[in-house]
Amino acid sequence: MRKFVVILLATILSVATAANSIAVERDRLRDGQQVSKDNTAQARAQAADPKAIAKLIDDINAAIRRNKERMLTIIVINTDVAASTLERQKTETGMTFGDVYVAHSLALATRKKFNAIVALHKAGQSWAQVAKSHNVSLKGSSELIKQMQNQ
Repeated sequence: MRKFVVILLATILSVATAANSIAVERDRLRDGQQVSKDNTAQARAQAADPKAIAKLIDDINAAIRRNKERMLTIIVINTDVAASTLERQKTETGMTFGDVYVAHSLALATRKKFNAIVALHKAGQSWAQVAKSHNVSLKGSSELIKQMQNQ
């Protein structure tokens, strides 16, 4: 139980920190401050790295096969979506849990609905293209999942 509380608190802190960083960056860009072209290009490259996103999906799917209950709990904590909803969405969309997680992560980061993100993907856009078109990165998601898998 204590380990779960520590994981939960770490997750909440990580999500809050990530959300704050995104908000600060948006405000900074909105206020007209200059961002170096190198940093912007690097951030876009990381946001749209298809290999990193594919690895994240593969890692989640592998972890689900090893311990479905634990990984579903981690996904629930990270997305704030009930396990039953995740199961239903997986079935309805025909996607893997890794894909469902990525769709929810992109929906949270872009402030769009899960179904809108899935529709973009079903229309032929890769997850990397969806991320790039919305200037978001899943880098924090993959690091958080790795940390939790090691706990």
